[in-house]
Amino acid sequence: MFKTTKIISVLAVLTALAISICGQDESPILIDTNLVNVNVTIGDRSGKYVEGLTRENFEIYDNDILQEISYFSAEEAPISFGIVYDMHPTTDERTKSVLQSLRRFVSGLRSQDDFFTLVFNRRGSLILDFVPSVNQINTHLAGRYREPNALYDAIYAATRKIRDRKNLKRVLLVITDTADHNSEHRFNDILDQFKSVDAKIYTILWDEAEEWNYSDIDSDGTRRIRKASAATNLDRAALQDLALRTGGGMQSPTAHTADELARIYKQIAFEMRKQYAIGFYPTALDGKTHQLMIKLRRVKDMNGMVLTYRTGYQVRSDQ
Repeated sequence: MFKTTKIISVLAVLTALAISICGQDESPILIDTNLVNVNVTIGDRSGKYVEGLTRENFEIYDNDILQEISYFSAEEAPISFGIVYDMHPTTDERTKSVLQSLRRFVSGLRSQDDFFTLVFNRRGSLILDFVPSVNQINTHLAGRYREPNALYDAIYAATRKIRDRKNLKRVLLVITDTADHNSEHRFNDILDQFKSVDAKIYTILWDEAEEWNYSDIDSDGTRRIRKASAATNLDRAALQDLALRTGGGMQSPTAHTADELARIYKQIAFEMRKQYAIGFYPTALDGKTHQLMIKLRRVKDMNGMVLTYRTGYQVRSDQ
């Protein structure tokens, strides 16, 4: 009798421990694939992020039809980052600064975050789950010609990869001079990709038109070599349009240093963590492109607030 009671007690403890462990699981919640998820950033007149809103403060419209909000979260959920680094044109000094800034950034990510890097130049690309060194890039891309090796193709490939990431919040950081060099994929191909995945694009633009600042002088007193850019105003406008359509943005470093780049990445991550996640189920799985609109209600001073989110999505087909 004593042995039986002891065994039952042990089993009870083990069961309670298993329940406790499961209750502490911080894995992302699994969401139905038909759910349309929209991440929304809200800023007030002073540019500060608006926090503390609830489900009742939002209205979401699909093709001008009010939808029932089935999922809402104001928590700082984990983020998946896809980092696209365009290495042409570039210099060894710039590459070292960019890679140093990226290593600094990813070292500060939270345990539930994840990332990948896609580094490319005219010869080819590397897709890695870590930030490579200059020597690794030079070794693995030397003498190779493989795709993607142009900007739009690289963004297209990164979009396909980030689609399969586990986190609901996803962002592509695209570090480039914005010039595309003979990509097989066009701008509209990328737009079509983003209709089926809720990911934001933030472009970090190397603006070659700006003068070098004092902080762009290396520690030994030498100035870094400037490289001519092939980017046009149309190139910049296209990437800015893509960023805005996905709810992201475009930034240009005020100084071409690792510190300045790391500051920009950190600010983008902070903005992503302050987003609200809103989800609804489409009334019809017609396979068409739908327009999204989100409004606030019963929020003080809401007329002066700016909402940033993706403006459309591709509905899944029930065929």
